[in-house]
Amino acid sequence: MSDLFQQQSPIVQIKLNEAKANQPSIREIPFQGFLNLRGKPNNPDFMTAVKKVLGCSLPIKTNTVVVSGDYKIYWLGPDEWLVITLTGQQAKVQLELISALGDIFSSVVDNSSGVTLINITGDNAANLIARDCPLDLHPSVFKVGQCAQTRLAKSAAMIAPLLDGSGFELIIRRSFADYLLLWMQDALIEFEA
Repeated sequence: MSDLFQQQSPIVQIKLNEAKANQPSIREIPFQGFLNLRGKPNNPDFMTAVKKVLGCSLPIKTNTVVVSGDYKIYWLGPDEWLVITLTGQQAKVQLELISALGDIFSSVVDNSSGVTLINITGDNAANLIARDCPLDLHPSVFKVGQCAQTRLAKSAAMIAPLLDGSGFELIIRRSFADYLLLWMQDALIEFEA
């Protein structure tokens, strides 16, 4: 049987150029697993089942991120999280979560084909994003371990500072990826030396 599905980056047609001296670097991290997890954080059975699979507690503080082993877990709402897995691991993790949760009121949905992850690094990473994003990205305000759902250049985006403080991680919808990357490439002109 032939493979009818060929996995392809949503920005396959866009060539990301090497960053020049003052320009931030833009890099896609394609094909990560993205699982939307819903449940009641005040249900100890739910929280215990999830911790058993992911090896950590879910972030329950507003707009925070937890990193545990191969997983990044973003708080999306009072009863919703985004779990990022390694490439190709999302189906396995989804089944493990569903199995561990059993009859507990919850939902685990694989959204991997609908979003992609972009890293923007370098001295002007915050300045590039700030061109059309309402968040205050200064590290004294938007700290490592935090995340926010916002808009960037008229597109919905999840933004979080990278753990090493070198820039930002953007999670964007696949359907907006080429538009947003072209917008960023155009905005990079401002940072040419």
